[in-house]
Amino acid sequence: MSLTEAYNKKLQDMAEKSRNISTQVDNGQRLNAGFDDARQRLYSDILADNLPKKTIQHYLRTYNRLFNDFLNLKFPNLLGFNQLSLSFFKEYKSYYVNDINRPNGWRAELIFVKAIIKRLYGLGYCSKDLVEALKEMKKPKRNKKEYLAVSSQKIKELFRIIKTERPDYYYPLYFINRTGRRINETTLIERKDVEWKGLNPLRINIRAETTKMRQNAPLTKLDQDLERIIAEAYKTGLKTKEPFLFLNMFGRRCTPGKVREYLKKVSKQYLGVEITPHFFRHRFLTECGKVNVPIVDVMAVSGIKDINVIVNYYSHSTEEGQAKVLEVSRG
Repeated sequence: MSLTEAYNKKLQDMAEKSRNISTQVDNGQRLNAGFDDARQRLYSDILADNLPKKTIQHYLRTYNRLFNDFLNLKFPNLLGFNQLSLSFFKEYKSYYVNDINRPNGWRAELIFVKAIIKRLYGLGYCSKDLVEALKEMKKPKRNKKEYLAVSSQKIKELFRIIKTERPDYYYPLYFINRTGRRINETTLIERKDVEWKGLNPLRINIRAETTKMRQNAPLTKLDQDLERIIAEAYKTGLKTKEPFLFLNMFGRRCTPGKVREYLKKVSKQYLGVEITPHFFRHRFLTECGKVNVPIVDVMAVSGIKDINVIVNYYSHSTEEGQAKVLEVSRG
């Protein structure tokens, strides 16, 4: 067991113990409670929501960085949440961006800081005034990554290579390329999520607990190519006890990290640039935009619930698109 796992196990044991103790406690007492006590109850609260392991780890890292590393370094005399103010968090921003040199990560960090304070307010550790004060700290604009212009022919060649080298990884990557789905939710699809019409897959019920937005996002339309790769992947898993649709060569679930590392390696070798599964999500949405596919249909296939995600973040200007605009304006 690693130190991180041991630490998290200790927190889990402490959270379990705290659940067996009466929670009828005066709010004033919790406002004066220490940061260690709040950490335990926060962890218990997060576990109760059945959040993804990655999200739970992010909560804990942010809390420890904020109320352990930063607190001890800059404000060692603070004893409880009743002593916190907006200036504390503005100092933390400077610490995060400048002292530990993470300017590009501040947007995500602030999201988790606010989420932590909201949860602690709900648990009685923070005042509502602190939650309201934090609203003054606005999230910076999202850092958009440049969309890599890789031709369709090169993408087809890359998939031929992947199918030859790692047919087990070919299935989930092809699925992402065709649907724009996230790697995490793709690798969590189970065979029971596939609905059939005779011998052909009809739809996939992508469950809420596997999605980032925690909402059901079924894929209700499949073409022949998707039907084929889903049916092949399904048959591969019938001889195993694993419930997942996409399995690796060892008969276990394809994990996002392993798929990502392989794709980076093979793309660097054959395309000259490293790409990740998220590239196919970007490409899917950009290619749909280039041919003016109705946004509502794009949302249905990709599972995206927020239209602003497509319009404001996943929209990419391309040379081909700009050329069409200039052609239209020629008159």
